[in-house]
Amino acid sequence: MARAKTKAVVQDSDVCRQVMYALALKKYARRWLFVIACCLLYLLLPRGSENTLPGAGLERHVATVAVEGPVEGMSDKWYRELEIVANSPNAAALILTIDSPGGVVSIADAGYSLLKRIHARIPVVTVVGNTAASAGYLLASTGDVIFARETSIVGSIGVLLEIPIFKQLLENVGIEYRNAGVGHNLDVVPFQGLNDFTNKYLELAGEDSYRWFRSTVQYERRLSDDALKKVIGGKIFLGHEALTLGLVDAIGDGSSALDWLSQQDASITAKTKVIDYSRFLG
Repeated sequence: MARAKTKAVVQDSDVCRQVMYALALKKYARRWLFVIACCLLYLLLPRGSENTLPGAGLERHVATVAVEGPVEGMSDKWYRELEIVANSPNAAALILTIDSPGGVVSIADAGYSLLKRIHARIPVVTVVGNTAASAGYLLASTGDVIFARETSIVGSIGVLLEIPIFKQLLENVGIEYRNAGVGHNLDVVPFQGLNDFTNKYLELAGEDSYRWFRSTVQYERRLSDDALKKVIGGKIFLGHEALTLGLVDAIGDGSSALDWLSQQDASITAKTKVIDYSRFLG
């Protein structure tokens, strides 16, 4: 009798374990079904615009970017717009408008490199407004073709380094500036004046930047050595003079740029949208 009772208890225990196992398995299955459903829902949901690059959702178009005022930093509006163009898959071409008297050599170098990256993928046409001088002209030179007005100011292919010096003023008011350490630092030039080292450094830096500027313009504009000599040294020219010297390709404006693009690419027509990329920066 006791043995039969023990057997019944064991059977009841086995049943309980099976029931508990079944419940746990059911709960486990529900959890995974929930996870799978969430994953499927995420994959089926449309992607939000916050994860989309500016310009990515546009149809095929011609992008326009304007370089206005001094070339001063990579936070400049024109530079940020060019970064968007560089990552826009539907930009068929770029019209670059220049109205700049120049600026910082290193920033012009960065802009030039960015424009070359864009130019490796799509055609670039430059339109000179009132002025494309110094760093402004360097950026303009990246275009397949450069249009300018008859009276646009073009050129100023040169490099000018400027450092204000307050040494005499400080001496007049009885202020002496000293620094400690080993080596030379250009930061002290305004307070201590120029010496042999800083003079030589500025001379070499200017020569190196000028050499790079000259060679870049010569390469982009395909100028001979003789033709280059006529336009360097900081000389400036009116648009019609720049045309005869090979610094621009034609007299024209934005409409001329669109006409040229349509001649080069049959898919660019009068119906192709022209989008000003300043819209993406507010």
